[in-house]
Amino acid sequence: MDESLLYEADPAYLEHLFKTERYIWLSLSYDMAAVIDLEGLIEEVNTPWTETTGYAMDELMGNYLMEYIHFADREITLAGLQSLVTSDIGSMQFNFRFRCKGGLLKDLNWTIIYSPEHNRYFCVVKDVTERSAGDAMAIAYRDALTGLHNRLFLQDNFPTILERATEEGKEVAVLFLDLDGFKEVNDTLGHKAGDLLLQKVAKRIKRAVDCSDCSVVRLGGDEFVAIGTHTRDEAAMGAKEIVRELSAPFMLGGIDVTIGASVGVSMFPEHGTTPEALLEKADKAMYSVKDTGKNNWTFAVDA
Repeated sequence: MDESLLYEADPAYLEHLFKTERYIWLSLSYDMAAVIDLEGLIEEVNTPWTETTGYAMDELMGNYLMEYIHFADREITLAGLQSLVTSDIGSMQFNFRFRCKGGLLKDLNWTIIYSPEHNRYFCVVKDVTERSAGDAMAIAYRDALTGLHNRLFLQDNFPTILERATEEGKEVAVLFLDLDGFKEVNDTLGHKAGDLLLQKVAKRIKRAVDCSDCSVVRLGGDEFVAIGTHTRDEAAMGAKEIVRELSAPFMLGGIDVTIGASVGVSMFPEHGTTPEALLEKADKAMYSVKDTGKNNWTFAVDA
């Protein structure tokens, strides 16, 4: 047996390579960068942290990230970190208020990648405190991977969409979709291929529901929602087009990959008058499609 293979497989040697690799990454990053373990412990940071937060690097390392997050932002941040581990997608972006030295709060934008190989979160962080309110909000509402709107956008804007539809006497369609076969792509081709697939999926969804007042949102993982002022017939056409678009093969690194989408549709005010009710009805309809063969769509039922 080649002794070099034994040496390369030695855990201590692999750990040395990992530490060298992340040291280089931290050193070369112009932005704040951090390595955080699964318990939320800050293992390593780079020098830009000192200029932005006032903390020396050794003051941050060895402490828990949650200690520095504004109390009101902790729950959503913790949920986001946990979802990276439990879902099929390895990256996400969000903002929260960070308590700097002296108690000053700064709005930091985090792009976080979870590496299952290392059981670590790798974070690139930007200070968006000084940006205009519009710029900061645009970043906060954008999904870093796909460029679509994110869950926060949906939470803040869905009620307004319904209020406007009520005033104008219009219907609103909610299309809740989950990809069929995405986990298999992730498991066989890896997270990078999965991320690329999600980017391509986002473009096709936008193309399928192309209209001036449609909002396409990535909820997380491989779940998406499209919302717009549509009639029932228009919603049906949009759902059919999404299924058709996402059934066509995707090219990933020279490999043809075929997936599908299960889509559930709810209508305002027919199936509900609140964001929660409409999302719940559309979600249930989506799962009914999965239970009856997948890669199709259906309307919610009044139950």
